[in-house]
Formats: sequence, C-alpha cells, structure tokens
Amino acid sequence: AMVKALKEDAAKTPFEYTDLQQATKVLLNFGITAENTIPLLKMLGDVSGGNAEKLQQLALVMGQVSSAGKLQGQDLLQLINAGFNPLQEISRTTGKSMADLREEMEKGKISSQMVVDAFASATSAGGRFNGMMDKQSLTMAGLISTLKDNLNQALTDFANSGMFQKIKQVIQDVGAWIEANKQ
Repeated sequence: AMVKALKEDAAKTPFEYTDLQQATKVLLNFGITAENTIPLLKMLGDVSGGNAEKLQQLALVMGQVSSAGKLQGQDLLQLINAGFNPLQEISRTTGKSMADLREEMEKGKISSQMVVDAFASATSAGGRFNGMMDKQSLTMAGLISTLKDNLNQALTDFANSGMFQKIKQVIQDVGAWIEANKQ
C-alpha cells in the first residue's frame, strides 16, 4: 500500500518516485511508523517546495527529532537550513515568544510531536507552505519531473509484464536466426 501511495504521489508531485522512496526509507529507519510516514512525507514535501535535496534534509532531521523524542539545538539549525523553523510556527500558533520557546527547547520540552504539529500547521489551510507541492508541480520543472516519473513507471510496468519477456525472446530468436544464416 505504501509503494502504491508513493507511486501515486510521484505521479502528481514535482518529486520522482526515487526521491519519495529514499525519504520514506529514512523516516522508517528512524522508527517512524508506516502509517505516519506518508502524511509526514507530504508535509515535508510541501515545506521543501518541491526541492528533492531539501526533502531529503527534512526527512533526515525529522527522523533525528523523532528518534530523540524532542527538538534539540542542532536539529533546529538543520531544519532552519532546510527552510523551516518549527519554533516560529509554534510561536505563531501558541503566542509564546521565541525566547520562551528556545528556553523550553533547551530544557527538552519541545517534543517531536510538537514539531510534527508545527509542520502540520504550516502546511494546512492558511499555513505558509500549504499546497506548495501542488504549486511547484505546475512549474516547467515540476511538469517535466512528473512526465519523467510517469514514463519511468510505465517502462517499469512494461518490463515487469509478460509481454516484455515475449518481445525479448522474439528479438533473441531473430538474432540467433540471423547469426545462424549468415553467409
């Protein structure tokens, strides 16, 4: 089911299947459950703005945060470098000052769930990253990426079909017949 969901997302986002597959592996390897991976991946994709490199960075840092169970200073810096400051979003939604949130982070009180909630808030209706993958998929680069991924998927499906094996055998048989009948 996860592979099917990744293929469907790759077909309609600026990401290629391999980008989504790699980010998913990272999240799963850090212990994020399969049921939480796809929704989190969509949020990370929106925040990344359709940039595959940023998606990988965000997945890695989110895995680290999840594994630690809390946001730590180095993780915050990595998230900021990838284009997202969860403390700003938490500040926006709670009204707490950035100074108070930094102090809470230093005391280990910013949980990984709070970071996930910050991603959810930033990517939902009214959030500054809402629908970003959809917007990027309509750019020239997004359209080309989607076309490329759909073509790769069609070729993969064809290669895995019985028809491919039949065509391959016919080509090999014709080649053998030509070789045998050379003069």
